[in-house]
Amino acid sequence: MEVKSYTYEEFPASDLTAPHGTEIEIDPRQRSVHALPLREYARTADRGLHIRFLQPSFVAEEMIESESFPILFFIQGSGWRWQNVESNICSLGKLAAHGLIVAMIEYRGSECEPFPAQLLDVKRAIQYVRVHASEVHGDPDQLILWGGSSGGHLAALTAVSEAAGAWKLENSDAFLSAVKGVIDFYGPVNLLSMADQLSAKDHAGAQSITGQLLGGVAVKENPQLARQASVTTYIGKAPLPPFLIVHGDKDRSVPMAQSIELVEALLKENHEVDWIKVKNADHGGAGIWNDVILDRCLEKIQLWLGR
Repeated sequence: MEVKSYTYEEFPASDLTAPHGTEIEIDPRQRSVHALPLREYARTADRGLHIRFLQPSFVAEEMIESESFPILFFIQGSGWRWQNVESNICSLGKLAAHGLIVAMIEYRGSECEPFPAQLLDVKRAIQYVRVHASEVHGDPDQLILWGGSSGGHLAALTAVSEAAGAWKLENSDAFLSAVKGVIDFYGPVNLLSMADQLSAKDHAGAQSITGQLLGGVAVKENPQLARQASVTTYIGKAPLPPFLIVHGDKDRSVPMAQSIELVEALLKENHEVDWIKVKNADHGGAGIWNDVILDRCLEKIQLWLGR
């Protein structure tokens, strides 16, 4: 038989059938998701830093060639230590299926370098992805920042520090105008106040995760360092993208008071913010990472991108 190169539209559908079969019609625009191979975006002294992309695909794969999708940067929580960058890959895949490129970013852990290494890595990853966006069918001017716990801290801090002109990369292009929204899942925002708030974890000592982020020092004995790493330090009148904040009311790791502080600080300067208090939810897990919350986040993302 002669071999011919067919497009999806040209290839004839088979009219064959067999007993006991069922015919189901699907939409050729139905999306699925591909996880692309890990990509190195930078190197530290002894290891690479990686991004895992989740990419929407279609029944007819060539349809994607003309598509350009918004990019959702996800920053994994880890107590600012080295991360399993794919911890939330199943949940994030549901979002990618709705037409988003998901970029799961790895950053240096505090075991390797103290703050601001983590923040600078996130900014470096954003710059890298914007340059290479076309390679993964991403739109470099349609960005969403999202993080959980320490990743939520870094997502928020990335936006507010850029607006304040702080911690900028050398020879970097401005990207804040491309950020259409920020989602903070239960992230720390004020390292000084968190040291005094009710928690099942120590956030004050030199060996605490917070103290380790600052270089292995007691938090309240080093207020300048703590302020430099706090989201609330950089919130001013400069324009910011809208925020959505989600926090459980039984969070034993990051006090919900941290999210309240962020909401109040943003509102004080007339920035747009919505927040969701999740009853009976602890720090992450099924209480937060469920379809009800994810659907609310997707609705907000679609609203932001549609403006």
